[in-house]
Amino acid sequence: MDFKKIEWIFFVAFLGLNVFLFSSYHEAVYQENNVIRSDQTESIQKRLASDDISYTGKISSESRQGYYLSAEETDLRQSLSTYRRSAQKSGLLDSNVVLDGNLLTKTLSSSESEDSVINPEKIGSSLSQFLRKNENVLFGNEYEYTKNFSALDDDSYEIQASQSYEGIPFNDDTAKIILSMDKSDGEYLITKYTQTHLSHIEQLREKMELCTEEEAIKTLYVNNKIPRGSKILWRQLAYSCILKVREKNVYVPVWHVAIETADKAVQVETVNAFSNTIVTNNAVPKVEDH
Repeated sequence: MDFKKIEWIFFVAFLGLNVFLFSSYHEAVYQENNVIRSDQTESIQKRLASDDISYTGKISSESRQGYYLSAEETDLRQSLSTYRRSAQKSGLLDSNVVLDGNLLTKTLSSSESEDSVINPEKIGSSLSQFLRKNENVLFGNEYEYTKNFSALDDDSYEIQASQSYEGIPFNDDTAKIILSMDKSDGEYLITKYTQTHLSHIEQLREKMELCTEEEAIKTLYVNNKIPRGSKILWRQLAYSCILKVREKNVYVPVWHVAIETADKAVQVETVNAFSNTIVTNNAVPKVEDH
């Protein structure tokens, strides 16, 4: 075989390869453009319906605003000591209190729990009455019932109350009360609660626009976090800690979306409401003194 013939064979092979690569590239661009147009024209509601994903209520496109916040974890040991020195009457905080760092745990005796009844038909107002008695809970008037972060089923009777800032609650281990209960005669009796608290809550920056509930759900959907045949149980905007810097913590608004898969497993996905990025299971970095 002469050199000219070999050269020609290589030329034809090279030309064929280029035609194939160009064709593949053109097809990929065409498909990508179709996806982009589909994203722009087809609503997330229709896309959820096409995957048999159900939800209750209306997925909101309301624009909201929030802050970068800083706060300090309250020394509840010192706060309890101050309360006990100044209290003029006895209350639940006089005994059966255990402190572990900034976590306070109060166990109610049988006689105390009888006076701490939560009406299942009026959980919010019943809990509010309990929290606002100074002798029951430190800083109790700063907490509000957060239904979506509570668990009231056959396996667990726990409700959560959280601190909030300008109408947005905290959902973080540093700013909540978890109340454990027993069910008796159709009512709930508080048997124990654990508490953390934040002080000196401050804005770090001016108020900023947040991604909407609809945008957060779309981010989860396109990243395959909402499987086919699942159910979106609830959606909640709340502040969560993203950074610990020595004595202060930094908090940002986060969308929490509870999803029940087809096999009845429940997962809660989280989306940073500033950046519209998924932050589920992200570790909170700490900056310490050196």
